Amino acid sequence: MSRPWLRSARALAWLCLLPSSLGAQAARDVILATTTSTQDTGLLDSLVPRFEQQCDCRVKTIAVGTGQALALGARGEADVVLVHAPALEQRYVAEGVFINRRLVMSNDFVIVGPSADPIGLRSLKTVREVFKRLSNGQAPFASRADSSGTNILELNQWQAAG
Repeated sequence: MSRPWLRSARALAWLCLLPSSLGAQAARDVILATTTSTQDTGLLDSLVPRFEQQCDCRVKTIAVGTGQALALGARGEADVVLVHAPALEQRYVAEGVFINRRLVMSNDFVIVGPSADPIGLRSLKTVREVFKRLSNGQAPFASRADSSGTNILELNQWQAAG
């Protein structure tokens, strides 16, 4: 089945993942599962209208956590998935669930704390060193713990830090 919007999606460079099991979706409706953080940036407010105009289609956006967006795509309930969990995305691609993975943007992981820096994080050079230092329990650490892309990145950092 030819999908004219696919060429335009590549041109706009915001197509991240396309499920390989596209159902009998109407050719002019594109369901985009994305993260709430992407929705909240306002980026889609700019990109989606241009995409819809170029492709003569309608984009229906579902903004949820990364894990939920990936699950929607894996079940064939979304045509495009725009998330930020590279390891999970690559696993879905390797399994043939998603195709055409594209890097669209990147995230920075920022750790903030009191200016007094009571456990000396400021002098550390890597995130791994920071997480090792935090693991001693001498300072509180707040986590989203929601399976979001941010939370997945955090868990990867804890694992890397041992």
